[in-house]
Formats: sequence, C-alpha cells, structure tokens
Amino acid sequence: MAFNIVAAMTDGFDRTRERNGLLLVVLFAVLAIGNALTTPTNLGPTAGTDATIGAVDLLTGLLSFAFALATLVAVIAALRTFVSDETETIPREFVRRNIGVVALNMIVGGIVFALLVGIGSVFLLVPGLFLLVSLYYWSVFVTVEEQNVIQAFRSSWLLTRGSRLRLFGLGVAVFAIAVVFNALVGLPAVLLGGLLGVVLTQVAGAVVLVFTIATTARAYDQLRHIDEPVEPDRQPEFAGSPA
Repeated sequence: MAFNIVAAMTDGFDRTRERNGLLLVVLFAVLAIGNALTTPTNLGPTAGTDATIGAVDLLTGLLSFAFALATLVAVIAALRTFVSDETETIPREFVRRNIGVVALNMIVGGIVFALLVGIGSVFLLVPGLFLLVSLYYWSVFVTVEEQNVIQAFRSSWLLTRGSRLRLFGLGVAVFAIAVVFNALVGLPAVLLGGLLGVVLTQVAGAVVLVFTIATTARAYDQLRHIDEPVEPDRQPEFAGSPA
C-alpha cells in the first residue's frame, strides 16, 4: 500500500476542526499574540534612562522566552494528541509525561535538524530537501515514542524509506495551502492594522500551525501502518468444503 497524500491532508483537516484541534488553535494564537506584544522594542533615547530601558528589555525578553517554552510544550501536546484517537480533550498526561526530557530533546533535535538540512542545502538544493523529507518525522518519535535525538533521526529515516517522493509532495501541498491562507488573511490584517491586525495575523498562523502538526501526525500514523499486510476477505464456508 502506497502513502496517500490526500488521506493525510484530509485527516489533518478533520483533526484540526475537532474540539481539541480548535482548543489548540486558541492556545497557539494566545501564545503567539502574547509573544508579539512582549517582543523587546527600541524605546529610543528619550524614553527613559538606560537602566530603565535595560530592565524593560530584560523583562520582555524573559516573557518572550517563557512564551517560547510554552509554545514548545503545546507542540509536544499537540503531536501526542493528534497521533492518538482523542478528539475532545487534551489529556493531562500528554502535557506532563516526561516533559522536561522531551522538551530538551526537541530543542537539541531542532538545532541539529536545521544544521543538517542547511548543510545539505549549501552543497545542492536536492540533498537538503532529501534530508528534510527523510528526517522530518524525528519530532514525532521524540514526543510520542520518547526516543532520544539520535534514535529519532534513525527512526524517521527508516519510516520514510520508500515514500519520500510522496512525502515531498505532501510537504509542497501543505506549504502551498499555508501560503494561500496567509495571503488571504494578510490583506485584511494590513487594512485593519494595529492590535486587530496583529491578532488576525497570529490567529491565522495558529490555524496553519495546528493543521501542519495534525497532518504530520496523521502522515506518521499512516506510514507506521503502510507495510502491514491487508487481510483477505474471509470466504464463506460451504457444507462439504475443506475447513
């Protein structure tokens, strides 16, 4: 059985619009808006003393870091939720289970993944894309299977073998949808401007993020079962036929 791009995207969309998918959209939107509003800004030479400006920048920097960590935890919970059959709530265990170790592996893995794809892209675009597709599902293995970074990269490499071209097509399709959706929301956000524009932009980004995570999780689930043999339909037994 070959990997089905349409099924992965359809499942991702369906899971996004379920109750817990919408809860995750709200959560990511709140975190993104909070981060946008607390990003350190240049207050200018007349805004106050150097000590005051430094204190404000430090505070906003700490808040931004806290929002980033909360977003990482939300991503972990989202991956665990979308891989499971849960559609109503986000179980507490998905947020709490070994969260420190998993978050650390996610941070290290994200850095290594970016470096590997970046190095591959420096030499030629194709090696970079090949590594991107082959290792992309490392984050699911870290969050769901709770593997370390090295194990997760190896598992992703094995999982994607034989389906990499189709997975590249899935990535292109999801990216195209994200671009179109953000473009449609971008114009009203620019026209509104100010706080309303920021809110609309971040909500749109949250929708795209949750859809991407959901599609990733459902693609992972499909890949895990892709080599399972399909049981033939059981033929009815007739009297006198061998058992």
